Amino acid sequence: MKRSVPSVEKLPMRIRVTAAIEKLADRERQVLSLLLLERLTPIEAAGALRLTVRQVEASFSLAVESLREETSARRSWNPLRRAM
Repeated sequence: MKRSVPSVEKLPMRIRVTAAIEKLADRERQVLSLLLLERLTPIEAAGALRLTVRQVEASFSLAVESLREETSARRSWNPLRRAM
């Protein structure tokens, strides 16, 4: 009997985001953690990771874009759509 694999689109967003975060490079996960969870500024995160502010900002942008692509499931996501 063949097992059907659930479509990525049908998985809860929390599971898709968790899977997408696990695919990120270590530096990108660290930058996300410091900026979003620890609420450090880019300057503080750069100091903690011994990176330049530009590297922190580039890693953050890359991480956010990767998460957006991994979780979008081929549809555009519009945060205002929920408000309507």
